[in-house]
Amino acid sequence: MEICNVLKYDRSLYPSKAVFFYQTSEKDFVPLEAEINRIRGQKAGFTEAFTPQFKPKNLAPQDLAHCNPLTIEECYVPPNVEHVFCRFSLRVQANSLKPCGCSDNSVFSLLEELAIAFKECGGYKELAKRYSKNLLLGTWLWRNQNSGNTLIEIKTSSGKCYQIANTRLLDWESCWPAAEQLVLDELSHEIYLALTEPGIFWHADVTAKLETVFCQEIFPSQSFGEKAEAGEVSKRFTKVQCIDGRQAVSFNSVKIGAAIQLIDDWWDDDSSKRLRIHEYGADKELGIARRSPDSNKSFYSLLVNSEYYLSELRKLAGTPDGEIVPNIYYLFAVLIKGGMFQKKAEAKGKSKEKITSKADK
Repeated sequence: MEICNVLKYDRSLYPSKAVFFYQTSEKDFVPLEAEINRIRGQKAGFTEAFTPQFKPKNLAPQDLAHCNPLTIEECYVPPNVEHVFCRFSLRVQANSLKPCGCSDNSVFSLLEELAIAFKECGGYKELAKRYSKNLLLGTWLWRNQNSGNTLIEIKTSSGKCYQIANTRLLDWESCWPAAEQLVLDELSHEIYLALTEPGIFWHADVTAKLETVFCQEIFPSQSFGEKAEAGEVSKRFTKVQCIDGRQAVSFNSVKIGAAIQLIDDWWDDDSSKRLRIHEYGADKELGIARRSPDSNKSFYSLLVNSEYYLSELRKLAGTPDGEIVPNIYYLFAVLIKGGMFQKKAEAKGKSKEKITSKADK
C-alpha cells in the first residue's frame, strides 16, 4: 500500500478537562483554587556561573548569592480538607473503522477491510482493556498519583457504576484480585463496544477521590504562553471558570488523553516502560524516538504493510488460539488516536520547471 495524498482519521477518544474540587458539610463542590506567590528563587543554574564550554564566568562572590524574584502560581489543599476530588468525562466513538478522509478508493477499502478483520480477531478487546486499566488505575492523575489512598468511580451511559476502592493496591503488570478484575472486564467490554459499533453513543463520568495530608501540594496542568515580563506570573495553571466566577485548577483534555493512551509497550520486545501512542514512539523522559524512521517500527513504516497485515488477520480468524502481532495493535492504537497521515502532494510539473529555470539562471 502507498500512503496517499489525503488520509485522515477522526479520533475515537474524547476526554474533557479534569477539574479539581473538594467537599464540605454544606457543599459537595468547592473549586480548588490556585494562589499567586512571589518567591525569591535561587541563582543555581549552570548558565549562571559557567559558559557553554564549562569555563567559570567572571563573577563577584556576591553575584550568585542574589535572589531571582519570581511570581508563580501554586496549589495546595486547604487546611482541614482530607479528600480532594478530580473529575472528567470521556466519550468513545467508533471512528477507527474507516478513514474520515481519503483520496484513494483502494486505500480506503483496504483500511476498512483491515479494521473489520481486526475486530473479528478480537483486537479491539485488547486495546479497550488497556484504556480501561489506565482509567481504573488513575494514571491520568499524573504526579498526583503519589498521594494517599485513591478511589476511582466510573459511571457510564449504560447505567453501570464501576469502582476501584484503592488504586495503590493495584499495578499494571500484577494479577488483579477477582473483584477488581471483574470491574476491569466489564468496563473493557463497554469500551470495546463503543470502539466497534458506530451506532453506540457511549460516555463515562470518571471521578477520583484522593486522600490527602495537611496542606498537600496539588499538580494541575501548566499553561504555556509567552515569556512573562518582570513581575508577571511566570507559571500559570490551567483552570476552569465555575458559574460563581471562581476558577478551579484542572488538567487540560490533551493531558488526560495522553494518560489514557499510555499503552505502547510494543516498541521493543524487552520494553521497560509504556509510551504514549505516537507515530514515532516519542519517549519524553529521554527525549528520543523509540520508533525512529530507520527502525522500521514507525507508524508510517507499518501502515504501508496493511495488505500483509490484512492477510495475516484473515488467517488468524480461523484459528482460535492465534495471536495478533504487536505491530497491528500499535497500528490501530494510532488510528484510534486519530490524525492526518497523508504525505505531501508532489509539486506539479509546471512548478518544477519554474524552479529548474530559476536555478539555471
